[in-house]
Amino acid sequence: MQTVKRIGGGVLFGSMVFLLFLVVFESFLHIPSWLAVAGRLHPMFLHFPIVLLLISFFTMWIPVSKGAENEWLSLLRLTAALSAVITAILGMLLSLEDVSGGDLLLWHKWGGVSIAILGFLFYSYHDFLVKHIVFTKFFTVAATFAIIITGHWGANLTHGVDYVLAPVLNQQKEFVPPEKAVVFADVIQPILESKCTGCHSASKLKGELLLENLKGVLAGGKSGPLFIPGQPDTSLMIRRLHLPVDDKKHMPPAAKPQLTEAESALLYAWIKSGAVTESKLFSLPEQDSFRLLATNYLQADENTAEPVYDFEAADEKKVLALNNNYRMVVPLGKNSPALSVNLYGRNIFSTKALEELLPVKQQIVELNLSRLPVKDEDMKVIQQLVNLQKLNLNYTDVTAKGVEQLNTLQKLREITLSGTAVTAAALAKILPLPELESVFVWDTKIDSLQLQPLKKKFSNVYIETGYIDKGDVIIALSPPIIKTPQGIFNKTTTLEIKHPFKGVDIRYTLDGTQPDSLSGKLYTEPIAVDQSVTLIAKAYKKGWYGSTPVQAAFIKQGFVPDSISFITRPDPKYSAETPALLTDGTLGDFANFSNGEWLGYQKNEAAYYLFFNKAVSPKNVLFQMLQNTGGHIFPPAKIEVWGGIDKAQLKLLGKLTPVIPEKNKPAASLQESVSLTTAEVLCLKIIIKPISALPAWHNNKGKPGWVFLSELVVN
Repeated sequence: MQTVKRIGGGVLFGSMVFLLFLVVFESFLHIPSWLAVAGRLHPMFLHFPIVLLLISFFTMWIPVSKGAENEWLSLLRLTAALSAVITAILGMLLSLEDVSGGDLLLWHKWGGVSIAILGFLFYSYHDFLVKHIVFTKFFTVAATFAIIITGHWGANLTHGVDYVLAPVLNQQKEFVPPEKAVVFADVIQPILESKCTGCHSASKLKGELLLENLKGVLAGGKSGPLFIPGQPDTSLMIRRLHLPVDDKKHMPPAAKPQLTEAESALLYAWIKSGAVTESKLFSLPEQDSFRLLATNYLQADENTAEPVYDFEAADEKKVLALNNNYRMVVPLGKNSPALSVNLYGRNIFSTKALEELLPVKQQIVELNLSRLPVKDEDMKVIQQLVNLQKLNLNYTDVTAKGVEQLNTLQKLREITLSGTAVTAAALAKILPLPELESVFVWDTKIDSLQLQPLKKKFSNVYIETGYIDKGDVIIALSPPIIKTPQGIFNKTTTLEIKHPFKGVDIRYTLDGTQPDSLSGKLYTEPIAVDQSVTLIAKAYKKGWYGSTPVQAAFIKQGFVPDSISFITRPDPKYSAETPALLTDGTLGDFANFSNGEWLGYQKNEAAYYLFFNKAVSPKNVLFQMLQNTGGHIFPPAKIEVWGGIDKAQLKLLGKLTPVIPEKNKPAASLQESVSLTTAEVLCLKIIIKPISALPAWHNNKGKPGWVFLSELVVN
């Protein structure tokens, strides 16, 4: 026994010296690969000193008889001290692999070294400690506390910050209603905190990436920026999320909790919509894909049990293939086979966009076609979605005949038909559906007298015809509805605005400025316009908060060029085969700048030739452009219009320097008009120069901005 103790004591002393050497010279050391392998054994060894040290400390609190048993207790203390030192050495070797571990790694490392020193002292000076039992008990308590706190730091390193207290802390999280939510703080940051900050916090700075706050997210890490606003498919964050789970670069690592489908879809949609940060969620366009997803995400009740479906999940590759700039197909929740589908782009919608969904018709339970030109014949496709539960046909072109065709959807629970040509007779055809719970038909021709017998006969179905204000609620109004589709018009057009609530004041402007309850014009009847306008409207009512604004552009048709050609081509990501896109009479949707309706420029100016077969005398040129500061999309630095008889004989007819928007301005469609000096021309040359450097207040100040164009009109 004495020989064993003598050899063990020598090994303990030598190991202690080696540990102190590593501590002193760690910044100068580069370990070979075989030692790195040894360092990775640290998590396996660390359990031994914890148990052995605690047992040996415990022996100081109970009476022990003298004799041979003391030899075994001495061997226990030696084994405990030696295992503590070896574990600390392995931990030091492991820490040398990642010098950017942050404060948490530093504290855990020094805690481990301290425990090794305490174990060494406990064994080497045991005879002294036995003679001073009060001091010894204090020593064991302090050492036990050091073991607990160091183990806690280690758990945080392995499983994430506040790993132990996470169940309690998560219960204290406050619910933020969507109408009050700030994009980054209330939607994006909670996702990062729950799934990412365990490895990317100030206390554990893996990859030099800090995800605890907005500044760190925007700064990126060792591998570069996390994302490129508007370009999710080329953004590092999305690429890492979509790697196979067993890939070492997949984030989060396979051993960590993974993002749900809803969380992944939110991050993708956030980057795609421009990655705005400090704006309110409801300041985004009403049909913005991120706003729609985030609203559902925030409203989700975590205590609600996951519904059970009697169908298998669709092939993941099929689902991914269906997603494009005009259509979003996502699972309803983590591991859910059910799919939710949203379609966008009134100007490019077709029956084919619905027919392409048929390979996953069994899995679609929610379908949103709001404000699209959906016709009665499209119901033949929707009829095939046998598991459809929620259908939104608000402000579509569906008539009573089309609604009647939906009486075969046996799983339908909710249908919204507001602003359609539905009739009471057509409604009576679908109300008998066995699982139908609610129908929304406000702003239709169905009156209260026609609904009374239906409500009585189908009392199990809630039929909503419009809100009745009882004066006991103070919340934000929903935005008004601009019923007139935006676009190009000839001579005159009439703008119609509605709101589902009675007694609401609608205030509007026609110059692109924000209306308020005092300065905006009060809407009383349809507005006749004979010139290009940008309509912005808000709803107000006493006892309610004002609504978010709604916007639409209406541009008067001018001289149509006989041909148009590129001088400089747009960026390939935001391009078109021909520049005819700019004169096709279709305005781009400002809620989705990557939908093929916009031409984007950043590295070079936008320049075009417009040719007329007959001479014209234009007074101005109007440009529909985009403002999305979060996506680096700004008004141009300068617009120039040149004109003449041919390309070789041009003179400057007009120029404009648009105003750079202030911080946190919401995404919007802009109409910039350049006044021209009088001249007869057969050729116009348009030059639009993007800003060379984003303003000082921008998160990416100094970088070049983008210019996006959808239409130009010569008047």
